[in-house]
Amino acid sequence: MTTAAAPPIWASKHPLLLGSAIMVLWQIVVYGFGSLPLPGLQPDWFPGLGGLLTNFLGAAVVLFLGWRLGLLSASALGWGRIRNYWWLLPLLAIDLSYSLISTEGVPGIVGSPGLLLSSAAALAAVGISEEIAGRGVGLAAAEPAGKWQASITIGLVFGLGHLGNWLFFGSSLEDALWQVVNASAAGFCWSAGRFLVGSIWPLAFIHGFNDWMQINSPGAAPFFFQVAVVLFQISWGALLLSRAVKTTGA
Repeated sequence: MTTAAAPPIWASKHPLLLGSAIMVLWQIVVYGFGSLPLPGLQPDWFPGLGGLLTNFLGAAVVLFLGWRLGLLSASALGWGRIRNYWWLLPLLAIDLSYSLISTEGVPGIVGSPGLLLSSAAALAAVGISEEIAGRGVGLAAAEPAGKWQASITIGLVFGLGHLGNWLFFGSSLEDALWQVVNASAAGFCWSAGRFLVGSIWPLAFIHGFNDWMQINSPGAAPFFFQVAVVLFQISWGALLLSRAVKTTGA
């Protein structure tokens, strides 16, 4: 029977570096594969096929590395403390709010049923894959440095990764920089939530649903609303993290 290899000595001495490297590795795999010109992965019957497969590949690479480094048992891949899930309800409310507020002034979700289902499958894969990499294996690697340092670091690396939308997918630099701010705040808050509930799965749902609601709502939310969400996520994340440290230790 084969067993996971022991983590290298430097991993225990530089947990934040290892956690960041795992998150960056996922970004390299996903952005690298996702930027390849593969029209066969965008069929009319399932436009999100490429996104689904790309994120499956990213998750597989990170899970393999996590297994080799012996990190999977600390990666919150179980259901965790279900009694604490209610702390995440405000984050679900933020997701739902995107169907009610937009720059177009029109509430709701737009798109054909087929497109919405395809988008749901692809973005569910995004949520699962990115949470496995960030709040799962990456955060498990960084946690020895302390929950606060780990949450802030992984949140920032997660946010900076969104520059890939500018580098590879044609987003403007201005939009990409604002995505960095948004994603860093969300990443910090989701990291804090992961420490409190002890599971990535509710965060994977919130993450994927957040993306789905934003992409399929009629226009981006007004800037003032986006700023309010960022400030709330930082504040709520700090509260969740303080609670997690109090109940489970630093």
